[in-house]
Amino acid sequence: MLSDGQMLAHFKIIKLLGEGGMGQVYLAEDQKLHRQVAVKVLTAEYFGDADRMERFHREARTAAQISHPNVMSIFDLGKDKDPATGQEIEYIVMEYIKGKSLTEFLKGRPADMTTVIRLAEKIASGLAAAHKMNVLHRDIKADNIIVDEDEQPKILDFGLAKPLEPVQFSDGETSTRTVSQELTRAGKILGTVSYMSPEQVRGETLDTRSDIFSFGVLLYRMATGEFPFAAQTQVSTLAKILETRHDSPRLKNDKIPPDLERIIDKCLQKDAGDRYQDTRDLVVDLRNLRRQFDSGVTDTVSGIQAVQKPKSSFFKRLTWKHVVLIMFLAPFIYALISQLLPGGDSGKSGKVMAGENNLAILGFENKTNDASLDWLESGLPEILLTGLAQDKSVNLISRQRLVDELGGEPTKAGKTIPHEEWLSAAKDLGASKVLSGSYYKMGNKIRIDARLEDIASGKVLLGEKVVGDDPFSLVDSLTDKIAVSLNIQREGGEQSVSTFTSSSPEAYKTYLAGMNKFGMQLYDDAIVEFEKAIKIDSTFALPYMRIAMSNAFKSRQQKAAIYFAKAKQYESKLPVHERTLLDIYADIWLNHKFNDAFAKMEAMVKTYPDDLEARSIYAVLVNEFTKDTTKAFALLDTVIAANPRYEFVLTYRSQAYLNLGLY
Repeated sequence: MLSDGQMLAHFKIIKLLGEGGMGQVYLAEDQKLHRQVAVKVLTAEYFGDADRMERFHREARTAAQISHPNVMSIFDLGKDKDPATGQEIEYIVMEYIKGKSLTEFLKGRPADMTTVIRLAEKIASGLAAAHKMNVLHRDIKADNIIVDEDEQPKILDFGLAKPLEPVQFSDGETSTRTVSQELTRAGKILGTVSYMSPEQVRGETLDTRSDIFSFGVLLYRMATGEFPFAAQTQVSTLAKILETRHDSPRLKNDKIPPDLERIIDKCLQKDAGDRYQDTRDLVVDLRNLRRQFDSGVTDTVSGIQAVQKPKSSFFKRLTWKHVVLIMFLAPFIYALISQLLPGGDSGKSGKVMAGENNLAILGFENKTNDASLDWLESGLPEILLTGLAQDKSVNLISRQRLVDELGGEPTKAGKTIPHEEWLSAAKDLGASKVLSGSYYKMGNKIRIDARLEDIASGKVLLGEKVVGDDPFSLVDSLTDKIAVSLNIQREGGEQSVSTFTSSSPEAYKTYLAGMNKFGMQLYDDAIVEFEKAIKIDSTFALPYMRIAMSNAFKSRQQKAAIYFAKAKQYESKLPVHERTLLDIYADIWLNHKFNDAFAKMEAMVKTYPDDLEARSIYAVLVNEFTKDTTKAFALLDTVIAANPRYEFVLTYRSQAYLNLGLY
């Protein structure tokens, strides 16, 4: 970081203006021309990649040729050595604009349509000037637009926004990195999720129509004060961008003229071919609308509301061939079920906004020196997850989800992962609080030391010691205390976790051993463990359901049906998430009510929008039964965007492409 008063080439640094994905931006004085400029210093990650720097320089040189009053000017590119470190620094010299971001400019103002349309026309005009030269922005948003002291908007960083690849450059060169790869590489999606176009989410080659979609999001927000695809999490937002039509802007603000609603709708079409094909046409429409407002003549007739298409009854044509098809798909689905967690783990990836009661459950360390109690290291978080999952006011992130976020291994080179890394992973997944602890042996009893911690402040909200000989009763006690600390009312009364699992900790321990085998596709070995659990507790519903699934995956349908029936007999002892899944699977394999199964899975995806397992299975059903490949692949895209290493989706998509002859 440069210091105030430091010289960089012939630019004297005045102060830091801000930081972004590409580096820091400083206010500086050009000592040769005696004017104030903005100097952007690139981050070190650019320096070690010659190909990336060459692309960047090529785009920057092209962007520097844009001459438009509503686009920030680029004056120079250069490099110089930092006298303090001797490191060579790449920098860009840009026009310094005094003013506010569009976000700040509009904050607290009523949605004045005259102002909105005037600003929108100028922003679109700047966009058209850049698009004429085949320069894409890729990150159009309110924070990348400055409204100067004369209330003229200027688009920042044209051609310099950090690329979300693949991108079609002006010379025809194409990069091949996808959104999923960006997630894997950087741990987050580059760009601003709420403004992304569908093709940007899917990692496809972009053209000017992607910027037009982002402009449509911006215009919708300017006119209504809301995002068109707003959702609580990144995954849900991506899903809405790909699948859901935006609400009519006039439902949000009845002052919006029908012509402006039409312009917004045309920008926000899912298919790029249905949007404005040339940004200049967008400018013409906005200019004509602005002239109407300037003349005082506007149309106030309500627009036509979109009509939802009725659902087709395709299941009337469903036969046992479809059942056989589902059997064929079963080996793929095992990967989903092995990730199943009580309460439906949200499975988010990338940095997600923290919620007040978003709780991540870390590991509990075995301090007993008794190897027979090792199972509690993973068992306690599972039991806690089951207990807390019954309270819908708490959003839970499992230990396994954290392990996946940390790279899939709970240890690194034989060493325990530092607590700080666990906290960082939890924060990236949207947690505001974490629960961790240790357990000890005191004679025949177990003592659990638990700590509830606020991530942002580091403050310990709850430090609790509970002692007993039954892990379930200990977890019940902790659950009650956590609920008090989070200031939530427990729904359904203070029921014991054994109500939703087993009355026997030994049966639960054996069940977890079976789940380890199940996750490795060792179905027959898993059945042995599940049968042991049932011998201990004959009313334990979870192992019945797992045995049924294991037999179904081995194409032993009659046995599967027997155990699905048994699981249904004790389904009141299932956590709500598993109970819902059991209902769906029983409709497929036991009752053959395929129409009901499809409808229930569709509802489950709406109830658990961040549940990657449900979303993936729903995508399979959509693809195989309705043959709507576009919708199915859009659903799968949202899963890959959330977790690029999601094995089931990658395997299924590979097989689907193979079946389509897309080798």
